[in-house]
Amino acid sequence: MDRSVWPWPRRIALLVAIVVSLAASSWLGAIAADEHDARRLAVGINLFPAVLAADQDIAAKRKGAGPLRVLLIHRDEGALVEELAATLRDKRAIRGIPLEVEIVAVDDLAAFEGTQAAGLFVAQRLGEDITSILNFSRRHRLLSFSPFEGDVERGVVAGMAVSDRVMPYVNVDAISASGLRIKPFFLKIAERYERH
Repeated sequence: MDRSVWPWPRRIALLVAIVVSLAASSWLGAIAADEHDARRLAVGINLFPAVLAADQDIAAKRKGAGPLRVLLIHRDEGALVEELAATLRDKRAIRGIPLEVEIVAVDDLAAFEGTQAAGLFVAQRLGEDITSILNFSRRHRLLSFSPFEGDVERGVVAGMAVSDRVMPYVNVDAISASGLRIKPFFLKIAERYERH
């Protein structure tokens, strides 16, 4: 049948089918990306305490005899970040020091200037907002950690490399820029990123 003489209802039905098909493939791709990010977050939040423990000066990053404060940074993922915070709180301590977890929206990070903290965890892909996290962590000599691919290369201190197993992944330049002293053994077992 000559398509130029197809009745309008058939043309509209075909167009709707094409649009629905394109929308479904885009939606399924977004679900796959979300599941991938969710898996990386679940693994990352469990790896984060071990990475923090590699900071040789971690004990000095508490206020007096108080707990170690860690910040979970997000933009608009409140419910998800609450779950991550609960997982981290279940760890209770790092190197025997009690842990305090605080959830912070990236736009509110400036309000934490001068606040003593031991490290921060990037709990959501932040795009260009990652720059404010990099600046904040360098000013406060904090270990920053992101489970998301590409963030270590962008300047976050630590993350993870996933192949047949999960390994810590560190940005050697970011460690230096933040003035951090990381245990040599940890650096030996971690994957390292260095600019050439």
